[in-house]
Amino acid sequence: MTSRASGALRVALGIIALIAGTACVRAGRVPPPRWSADLAPLRVEGDTGVVDTIAHGALHRSFLVRQGPWAVHVLDVDRNACWTLVAVKGASGAAGRRKTSALASELSQGGGAVGGAVNADFFLFDPPGVPTGAHVSGGDVVTGPGARPVFAIGSDGRPWIGVLNVSGVAVSALDSIPIVSWNRLAPGGLAWFDARFGSTVDTSSGSVRVTMSSLRGLVQSIDTAPAPTPIPSSGGVLVLGPRVPAPVRARFLLAARARGRFDVEMRLVPVHPSEAVGGFPVLVHDSLEVPGLDSAGAVTFAPVRHPRTIVAVASRGRRILLVTIDGRQPGYSVGTTLRESARLALALGATEAINLDGGGSTTMVVARSSPDTTRFEVVNRPSDAQGERLVGNALVVTQRSASSDQRSTVGRNRSLQCR
Repeated sequence: MTSRASGALRVALGIIALIAGTACVRAGRVPPPRWSADLAPLRVEGDTGVVDTIAHGALHRSFLVRQGPWAVHVLDVDRNACWTLVAVKGASGAAGRRKTSALASELSQGGGAVGGAVNADFFLFDPPGVPTGAHVSGGDVVTGPGARPVFAIGSDGRPWIGVLNVSGVAVSALDSIPIVSWNRLAPGGLAWFDARFGSTVDTSSGSVRVTMSSLRGLVQSIDTAPAPTPIPSSGGVLVLGPRVPAPVRARFLLAARARGRFDVEMRLVPVHPSEAVGGFPVLVHDSLEVPGLDSAGAVTFAPVRHPRTIVAVASRGRRILLVTIDGRQPGYSVGTTLRESARLALALGATEAINLDGGGSTTMVVARSSPDTTRFEVVNRPSDAQGERLVGNALVVTQRSASSDQRSTVGRNRSLQCR
């Protein structure tokens, strides 16, 4: 990185917008919102820019790093105020795309507080909108993990960044065959597909599909033709990839044809999160920039400035930061390299951070409430000419409820236990 680029994070920050909300704070003029009084303010070399309070425990912060120039937006949420993130898909099943603003709006209509959202994982265009990595929503695996890391919310409500793996097995009599993939094809192994993935699974020539009515039940059908296989609403489909060694293939076919029964057990390790989306690469780990960021991915990906979307963890896991950096707009915001993204995350106090899909997908929406309605406003400037892009999934800021006895003690105990 050039000396000019490395010094860009040290310049004074200017105001890029004054956004209407329930309260606005300019650094040094009034105290910070009461909910964050015991949290260190977000600073990039001494200035906090504009702070817009969305709701108690949820802030929208906007910055301008003039010598980038970089336009930066941050959704800053406090887990102690019962805020969390949920992974939302563009449609039922793995396929399908929607706008980030539509996904946030749809979730808010189901009840509960929604503060905003950002786009999440990279996705396929064929089938459209299938996430590149894992997507877990409400503990349900929509697409299973691959080699890339994830951002997750654990069953205990804590944020986590790491690599998920599948631990599964298909048992027939005394024989057991490992399942290495869940709602994701495994050309060299055995995969399990259930109805959360969708209504059918497409496979390549040479694969073997065994349809089962339940996780522990009889084989309904065996299919080897390269055509879509229906996934039953209960149970699922075992898919043996075309590059599986011949002895394993023979064992699998023997169990399916002669015994006609499998018991399937599936889980994610080392954790089975309640929410998860994929990303690439990890930018910050243990408060340090991850080595090798200049060479991650394609040559036009890591060292080139693009719009970026980041999710980060700060304040010992209490604070979750959703960050967008606009790009491809000379004179306004040119975007960041992966290394610059990591250094920005560190400057914001991140101890862990991961890069999500960027480019034209980079979008942040913030809730704007009135007595009659809540609308979701795109606060950054997406780089696509048509504006906000259809994406495969999103991370949405939402609030879990605290029990009535906990709410009564909020003045004395800021660390609520949330449902």
